[in-house]
Amino acid sequence: MHKLVPSFILLLLSSVMAFGQYANTTNVDVTSTKEYKTAKTTFYGGIITASVGAVAWLGGNVVCMIEQNKYTNSHSTTGTVEEIYNLNQEAKQQPAYKTGEAFEIGGFVTMLAGAGIAWFGGSRM
Repeated sequence: MHKLVPSFILLLLSSVMAFGQYANTTNVDVTSTKEYKTAKTTFYGGIITASVGAVAWLGGNVVCMIEQNKYTNSHSTTGTVEEIYNLNQEAKQQPAYKTGEAFEIGGFVTMLAGAGIAWFGGSRM
């Protein structure tokens, strides 16, 4: 008798808990909340920013390579490895190369910032 009453009470309680899943709860569409829309906009904004940064980074890299090759080809006389190396080092001091380098650095930083913004927005969605 001492074991029967607690067992019966536990049986009744477990059945109530088992049917708790059918309780009437309000269905909230998460995608319609303001927080979700803000997080989604932040995510896509970060993706766009990272993409623009990647394009600027690659564009700056192309400018650097073109300017370096133009300078080296226009000033080369013998074509030895030492001369080409020295001309490449001189080309890195030219203003056009420095402009490309600025685009590279700015684009890389923008790409990293955009990736961080996208990660933040994605984690909030």
